[in-house]
Amino acid sequence: MTNRNHMKKEGSGLRNTLLIVTALVFIIPFLIFTYIFYRHEIALDFIQMMMVAFILVLILAGLMILRQLFEKILTMVRLMKKVVAEDGEAVPAKRGVDEVQYLTETFEALMGKLENTTSDLGHKVFELLALKELIEIASKTLDFDELLSALLEKSMAVTSAQIGSIFKVAPNDKRFQVVATKGLRGGPEKYSFLNIDGSISQHVVDHHQPLLVKDIEADSRTQRPNDPKYGSPSFLSMPIFVKDELIAVLNLSRKGENGIFDLSDEQIISIMIGEIGFALENIRLYSKLREHLERLQERTVALEDANGRLSNEIDQRLSAEAALNNALEELKQTQAQLVQSAKLSSIGELAAGVAHELNQPLMVIRGHAQMLFKKRRPEDEDYDELEMILRNTKRLMKIISHLRIFSRQSGTEFIPLDLGTTIEDCFLMIEEQLRLGEIQVEKKVSEDLPKVWGDPNQLEQVLLNLITNAKDAIEQKAGREKKEISDESEPIKGKLTIEAHRDPDAHNLVELLVSDTGSGIPKEIADKIFDPFFTTKDVGKGTGLGLSISYGIIKDHKGEIAVSSTGPHGTTFRVKLPTSAESS
Repeated sequence: MTNRNHMKKEGSGLRNTLLIVTALVFIIPFLIFTYIFYRHEIALDFIQMMMVAFILVLILAGLMILRQLFEKILTMVRLMKKVVAEDGEAVPAKRGVDEVQYLTETFEALMGKLENTTSDLGHKVFELLALKELIEIASKTLDFDELLSALLEKSMAVTSAQIGSIFKVAPNDKRFQVVATKGLRGGPEKYSFLNIDGSISQHVVDHHQPLLVKDIEADSRTQRPNDPKYGSPSFLSMPIFVKDELIAVLNLSRKGENGIFDLSDEQIISIMIGEIGFALENIRLYSKLREHLERLQERTVALEDANGRLSNEIDQRLSAEAALNNALEELKQTQAQLVQSAKLSSIGELAAGVAHELNQPLMVIRGHAQMLFKKRRPEDEDYDELEMILRNTKRLMKIISHLRIFSRQSGTEFIPLDLGTTIEDCFLMIEEQLRLGEIQVEKKVSEDLPKVWGDPNQLEQVLLNLITNAKDAIEQKAGREKKEISDESEPIKGKLTIEAHRDPDAHNLVELLVSDTGSGIPKEIADKIFDPFFTTKDVGKGTGLGLSISYGIIKDHKGEIAVSSTGPHGTTFRVKLPTSAESS
């Protein structure tokens, strides 16, 4: 009741104004005309009276429209007041005709709130762009100091810090080595050494934790006078780890004009450091390998000089350089495979977690459905629905069980296995994607198919990669054809065929064929598709490692994998695997 009275009072000012306007525009003129006609005894005929009445009706209609307009304005005022009040900064309410001014002030407050939100969003976008650029640098460089310098630059940009530095922690040495500094005149030179003891960053080295200080004089961890050259007394020091080893400390100060570092600054810097952790580890491994190869090359050259075999010096040096180049190339491949393995591991853990979370409610649903189904007879109305629920929950439980097995990390284990079962297990995870993509699937598995000797998870990974590539090729071709066809009433479909049978040329081998009607592989690049990092997909849609890893897995199984046919109408991959001893 109180709220209703408040809302009535809130619009009383404009309503009173409207009544005054009505009196001035309609009632008073009407009384004046009536008095004049009465005073002068003016008689109007019927048509004149109708015209006067029509004019008065028009005036009254205009006033009614004006009243509705005022009501809409009042409604807008209440809504905008509610939106602004949610932010805790309500504009003081006005009375009378000042409510129009109140509407203006409320709108300005709402626009201010929108500008603040837009500013925050813009800063988050800036942070994401900085993080993306840092990750791109990390994926390209093999220089430790270059990557740390890039980290310093991006960290200062996202936190608005004007002074920054990165110190490497020398192992078994109580000194820092300066890697990069920025924004401070007369600061320490690059690659110079500083004592850890007594420095502000000592707390980070001793406790392996970030040091976020709002006031250097008041904080119990520092309690020292603030140096004016660093601006505000707030600063941030972040540890940089490679695995569990502290390798460097990042220092930031002078945040804007007398700004104070906060937890959001610490969080974004922590995310940046975490994202380049793999790259730092790989760079360190690369440096160690490079040093080892350089020492090996020096010993080789020294031995050749000692033995006086000058004629072989050039050949030996070229061999060493070739070995170095091969080692560097293998290291880059290993680096990419480590990143890919980490991603697959994370996806596996996530899949296992999702499977666990889905399994609990699914068991409850199936249990209740079974109880209800036992109480029903075939002629009951919901008998078919309960049977459908039981059938589909059983299928879901089977998918979840297989997802757990597929995502479980384990070593390679070769066993006699049924390739047909592996095919069905693989389709448990990708069949729905193929159905949604309107891709027809045909499976031809021989009934007398012998068992093969292999690791189930690895062979399933190969098969899943081939099916996924076929799906992508079909969708790529379908996308091109849809652009060429004006009538899209009928969807463009593709076909995926899986065949498994005993190799007609060698009874101790099983042949697996994966065929699609996709866009095909150009003949000029068909011999490169198993090379590491080679891909025909768009940037961000493929790493170029899928077929390379599949090739390695099949070779480990003493088998063969090749493209048997390709062209504009599709591609066929042929895989041959040895049968197990018990099937021979």
